[in-house]
Amino acid sequence: MTTPQYGQPAPAAPAKKSKAKGCAGIGCLGVVAIVAVIGIASAMSGGKNTPTASSSPAAGAATHAAAAPATTAAAAPAAADTITYVVTGSSSADVQYGPAGSSSQGHVPMSITKKLGTPQYASISVQLQGGGAASCQIEVNGKVVSKATANGGYNIAQCEISQDPINGGWIDTNGG
Repeated sequence: MTTPQYGQPAPAAPAKKSKAKGCAGIGCLGVVAIVAVIGIASAMSGGKNTPTASSSPAAGAATHAAAAPATTAAAAPAAADTITYVVTGSSSADVQYGPAGSSSQGHVPMSITKKLGTPQYASISVQLQGGGAASCQIEVNGKVVSKATANGGYNIAQCEISQDPINGGWIDTNGG
């Protein structure tokens, strides 16, 4: 090899050959993985050549049109949930009821049904005034969730429900 003289450029080094012999870009293992996925997908579909929206626009439109009625039926709103506050017994009782944050006044007997809305808690408190008996119950969609009875003196029948944070259902939380 000759030494370059002052002011002359150095001779170019010979070009190195690439070690890759094929499968440029994503690598041989990537190509093998893609081929394997395509093979598995083909085997799972039974080897059938099913048209897709990209391979057959008419078939894709027909599939979409057939699915539209099912989607419309699923989007129909469900009936609104209801809560019913029921009080029976002596007419000489103070009644307070409602969801958390409210305190509506009622009387004996009473049965009041309202849209449930989104409370996490609801209650009825029936306090006797000097004697007698009174009962309360709270129903959600017609199903009794909580009920209680009080007898004599100034005793209190207390019904309480709260929403289960795990499954969203309603549970009796009278504490007794």
